[in-house]
Amino acid sequence: MSGSAPASPSRVVITRAEPLDYRRDYAALPREYGTPGYFNRPDVRAIFHALEDNLTVLDEETDFTSSMAGRKLVLKPNLVTVYSGMGLAERDYPESTDPRVLDALVAILQPYAAGVVIAESSGRGVPTRGSFRVAGLDRLARYHGIELVALEEQPVDRYFVPQAQVQRDTYVPRLFSEIVRGEAFYCSVPKLKTNLYTGVTLGFKNAMGVLPYNLRQRGHHYALEQKLVDLLYLFQPNLTVIDGIVGGEGNCPAPVDPVDSRVIISGNHPVETDRVAARLMGFDPAEIPLLRLADEAGFGDPNVQILGEMEALKFRPADPSLSNAAFRKNFPNVRAFFGHPFQAAANCLPGSGCGVEGGCRGGCLATTRFAFDMFLREGQRQDFSLVLFMGRAMESAQGDVYLDGDGQPWLVEEILRLPGKKLAVGSCARSLSGRVDRHVDGCMPYPNAPHAALHRLTGTLCAVTSLRNQHLLPLLVDTLRQCEARKRLIRAGQRLDVERPLEMGVLDGDGMGGLGQEVVQLPLSPLTPADMRRLCAEENRAVLSTFSG
Repeated sequence: MSGSAPASPSRVVITRAEPLDYRRDYAALPREYGTPGYFNRPDVRAIFHALEDNLTVLDEETDFTSSMAGRKLVLKPNLVTVYSGMGLAERDYPESTDPRVLDALVAILQPYAAGVVIAESSGRGVPTRGSFRVAGLDRLARYHGIELVALEEQPVDRYFVPQAQVQRDTYVPRLFSEIVRGEAFYCSVPKLKTNLYTGVTLGFKNAMGVLPYNLRQRGHHYALEQKLVDLLYLFQPNLTVIDGIVGGEGNCPAPVDPVDSRVIISGNHPVETDRVAARLMGFDPAEIPLLRLADEAGFGDPNVQILGEMEALKFRPADPSLSNAAFRKNFPNVRAFFGHPFQAAANCLPGSGCGVEGGCRGGCLATTRFAFDMFLREGQRQDFSLVLFMGRAMESAQGDVYLDGDGQPWLVEEILRLPGKKLAVGSCARSLSGRVDRHVDGCMPYPNAPHAALHRLTGTLCAVTSLRNQHLLPLLVDTLRQCEARKRLIRAGQRLDVERPLEMGVLDGDGMGGLGQEVVQLPLSPLTPADMRRLCAEENRAVLSTFSG
């Protein structure tokens, strides 16, 4: 059983689009989509021709369309949140895959495949059926006669991945079992953008959106990069097409700023395609843990050939810090204190200034920074006083301490006496629950939980959940429909996810050594009536958690 890409020569193709202004409808299709007026627009025509030229060169080198013949084509865009008309400072942000690129890609590849599916699972709290609608992909699907699949509304299959270091026990939606078995052709279509959690978010990180919600959060901490590399043992994109027409720089998953990158990057090797994209963004791939770990696991190809112009752009890197000068300028009255993020930074001693803050970038640090960046995009007040705890307290001769952003130790009691509300984030800081104004639990917490907690502590209203968001009421309806769709599957005896709680601990799959060294599908235990009632209740709570800290 294997979901690996075909063993053909590794090629990456770079194509520059015609120098036009593409900053129109890059997040959502306009109402005129599907009319001659839309398809005759210069930007739409230029995107189609750039993509067509790019894929023609790649096909001449790799003949990927032959391997697509007779197979279902699964297109996986990146629609974590489609920021369009959401009530933020700008109407649109280049957070999600450009629907103009998806439209062109479907038109070009549909003749080669035995059916096309666009499949995605947006972030928890954002129903994918709503993302499809906001981006206009529902209209795109009707125009082309293709299928849309919200992956969180599918039953899952369970696999044991013996080579994995973080997540051996893995669940994927049933559609992706067709990819694991090699029956369907998988095309990853990410956005060219930076990311708070992993530095960049490109082709094979895009697979995070395949995992069911709870499993997505498990291991979403200091070992996140390894978790993403582990997924390559289970399935890989046969084709990666990176949308760099309008790139995104900044602190995704918070709204990012547009970059006039005007590039399409495609390849038949997922790691090498991402490596080329990282270089084009102005980053050294050797300094990106995601790519470095993929190389250490043997997923790179030193013999890859790159076709096209390698002139680098300069993207602003994501900045997850809660204590540096840039953060303090925006939030001068917020004081952040850091402890041990589980086993990361285990050799960090109080007062050493060794950078303990970044020990768990893939978990609580980035998701908390997201909360503050959303505040900026919402136009909220920034002068509030807040004391923030993250991580587990460290022992010292004087008592339990946390480090400030300069690496200086503070006793817990000293910190609690500082002015301002007190917020603790993550399971590592659970001992402070009851001593602070609010504790957001979880490893990692629900992605929106620190953001919601920040609004509660400051007495402010989130713009996205206000009437400033033109999609608010439809998204609320979509959320309820998603919840009911999931509960119908549960009542029919289908499992949709791993079960909570999600804590850092032993490696998933320990005790399965007798299963050998091949990826195998494992049976799922049947749901009892009590299980169904409990899981349906959890679905209801998950909906409520979207709007509470």
